[in-house]
Amino acid sequence: MNKKLIALTFAASLFAACGSDSSSNASSDSDDYKREFATSISTGETMFIGTMSLDHTDDLGKDFVEVGTRAGVVYYDNSLFIADLDVGAISRYSLAENNKLGKVTAKLSLPGTWVNHIYFVNGEKAYLGGMLDSLIIINPKTMKKTGAIDLSKYKDKDALVVSPGTGVIVDGRLYVGLLQNVSDYATGNEAQVAIIDVKKDKVIDVAKDDRIAAVGSLDDSQNQAFTLLDGYIYCYSNASWGYAPGQVDGFLRIKVGETKFDKDYAWYITKDVAIDGITKKGVFKYLAPATYPKDGYVYSFLNVMKDLEKTWTDMDSYHNNTCKPVQLDLAKKKIKALPIGYSSSWASYGKYVEDDGKVIFAVSTEEDGNAYFRYDPKTDKAKKIAEAEQIPMWIVPLK
Repeated sequence: MNKKLIALTFAASLFAACGSDSSSNASSDSDDYKREFATSISTGETMFIGTMSLDHTDDLGKDFVEVGTRAGVVYYDNSLFIADLDVGAISRYSLAENNKLGKVTAKLSLPGTWVNHIYFVNGEKAYLGGMLDSLIIINPKTMKKTGAIDLSKYKDKDALVVSPGTGVIVDGRLYVGLLQNVSDYATGNEAQVAIIDVKKDKVIDVAKDDRIAAVGSLDDSQNQAFTLLDGYIYCYSNASWGYAPGQVDGFLRIKVGETKFDKDYAWYITKDVAIDGITKKGVFKYLAPATYPKDGYVYSFLNVMKDLEKTWTDMDSYHNNTCKPVQLDLAKKKIKALPIGYSSSWASYGKYVEDDGKVIFAVSTEEDGNAYFRYDPKTDKAKKIAEAEQIPMWIVPLK
């Protein structure tokens, strides 16, 4: 039985157990362990989001929320914020004892709007970003809209929507990528980052640089396409995942407190990166969102679809095993392939750096199926620590 059919069978069993209710709390109240992560799992057509422990992956699916084909999940203040992008709604779920998924405590409906990013100022103020011409200001406790920052004057003439995507708040400023979508997949041809005063809710400036295409991503609910490292914000462009031929992918950076890109730094992934046996220079490739830094490194998946002579044709293409786990040194512009097999692009979001520097990867590979690996940078070895029947996606620490 193939992986997609296994996942669909699993989804069917969930519906059989739960009827028409979209959530369930069937796991035993006697669980004596605490769930450490929120996770999303995919069947390819439907996603489920819940909480889990890596020591008890058999419990995955006993508490879940069914969402559409795409969804974002963010943890903050003992709550999960789940964005169902198909219906245009963000719900705040409480976490019950031992981090089981609790009830919806507040919900904001934005029908027809792709809003996938939450940037928290504090417990009572946050911004929402996505495929729209503004930043929506909300109270994350009540999920009520309290204001907005109009970004329409920064929309490019060819763009359908300005699309504030990946962002990070540093020293009282929100740095957020403006994607300038010309279609659902294709973004603008230059990097743009709006810099916003979070006390005044005012745009200070918009940094622009035409060395690479639009930075950030709409899919990046964890805001990991921007990396804060050694006083710089590294901003990544995936060049529209290849849907806009001629765009340039790679990293630029902005020094914290400044309003322009560093003219002395650029790292072009397609142009500059070659890894023996993995990819060549000049062959289009792109990175999934990266982890936060640890010991100067971040971790990601490098999609080398073209090297493996794969192309996007339909939804099944997302199950092609084309994504190699990698370690990145952004400052030194170095990349290293890790001893874990190629994962599918559906399962190229889940990664987490533990306190001791070891890295958890959630993968869907040909040789190991749907699984979780722990990589040790000190020994350069990886070990499979758990298996899962479902396709794993995000891993979000509950702390």
